[in-house]
Amino acid sequence: MNPRFLPAGILLALASTVLVSAAPAPKPGAAERLAAIVKELKSPDRGVRLKAVGKLVHFEGGQELALPVLANLREAMRDPEGDIRAVACTAMGNFHEKAKEVVPDFVRLLRDPDKEVRQCSARALGRVGADAKSALPDMARATKDEDAVVRVVTHAAMIRTGAPVPEHLPAILKGLEDASPLVRYKSAHCLEPLGAIAAPGVMRLGSLLTDPDEKVRHYSARALVNLGETARPALPALKAAREKETVANNRGLMDATIRKFAQ
Repeated sequence: MNPRFLPAGILLALASTVLVSAAPAPKPGAAERLAAIVKELKSPDRGVRLKAVGKLVHFEGGQELALPVLANLREAMRDPEGDIRAVACTAMGNFHEKAKEVVPDFVRLLRDPDKEVRQCSARALGRVGADAKSALPDMARATKDEDAVVRVVTHAAMIRTGAPVPEHLPAILKGLEDASPLVRYKSAHCLEPLGAIAAPGVMRLGSLLTDPDEKVRHYSARALVNLGETARPALPALKAAREKETVANNRGLMDATIRKFAQ
């Protein structure tokens, strides 16, 4: 039969069929995505496991949806590969107080042979917050770690866990002036979640906006944008640095902070 003479109802039905068949497949739900990640976490391929644990750092749809696989993530914190243990610590720390049962694992990893793992476990304890107070003695020992980044990250984590600020903030502020760009930008990153506590470091962050190292500038600008009103004293430095910045992403962070103060 010539399609031109098909009844209107049949034409509509055919059109609907075409539309349905052309529609994209529905996106897997959280349960399906988590099941796939769990399977990947058990892969003998290091790269597959690393990618899988990375998906749990910021789980699509929110960390709450990933709670069913906390036990699997905890297993990943014992992976034979250091980079996987480090990322697993970061992912677990992003569950904040819901990761309080894992505090003993974080404490164990403060003594890990891999410095990245020690750094990430210390930061995770800070994100757990007050529920990680039992780890303070072990964290105090970690402030004497042979690695400078582990030391500064642990000082910041102790503040977030409830340790006295005057005992730990000076070490972070000193890190902003370290000869190593890595230590400088890690120290800037440590100030980012501290809010008003970070006020003594705001002007130093402002001066680091013209640091020769791109990452130092990035993390200094990022800290200022997230410190909100606490960062206002650095506004002149932000405006001056914005005119010199050559990296688009860094300029964007500076613009975001300047806009906040213009509101």
